Amino acid sequence: MKLLRKEQSFVLWCFSASLLLSSCGGAGPECDSLETRNSVVKIVSDDNNNKLVNYAVKNSSSVAAMVGDTKSEAEKLGIWEKARQGAVYRLDDTVLMNSRNRAAQEVTCIGLLYVTVADATAQKEVEFKVKQTADGNIIVSVNPFLFLRFYNFESGVVVGVVSSSNHTLPESLLMSAD
Repeated sequence: MKLLRKEQSFVLWCFSASLLLSSCGGAGPECDSLETRNSVVKIVSDDNNNKLVNYAVKNSSSVAAMVGDTKSEAEKLGIWEKARQGAVYRLDDTVLMNSRNRAAQEVTCIGLLYVTVADATAQKEVEFKVKQTADGNIIVSVNPFLFLRFYNFESGVVVGVVSSSNHTLPESLLMSAD
């Protein structure tokens, strides 16, 4: 009988400790929740100056073929716009937490974002923040990103694309991504 009481006391103590520890700091915001993932994709896809989708559109051979078959500039613009609107976005399965600020109820996260336009897929590492407000609402913000192109001036061909949100390159290397 004493053994049963000791086991019950131990189980009750473990349950109480577990309950206490799980309530410390609350659940807080998450990098990988469905709500967060959908918000990141929506923020980027709703951006009218979205360089990632523009890059995919310009590198799609099927879009280039459709544009090549047109004569008027208005038709070309229409094809490019339709391709942008038909883009499919996806945040990679692996989303990592960079940092957590428990006091501010905020996490900083990174993940690969993919956009597919016809036969071309472009990807970019995207950094975003998830903040839980005092009333329990979740606010997601995406850090803007920049695409830099490197040209081979002899051939006039793009030889590489670097994306950066916090790296600085000499101004002589910076080219417009549009």
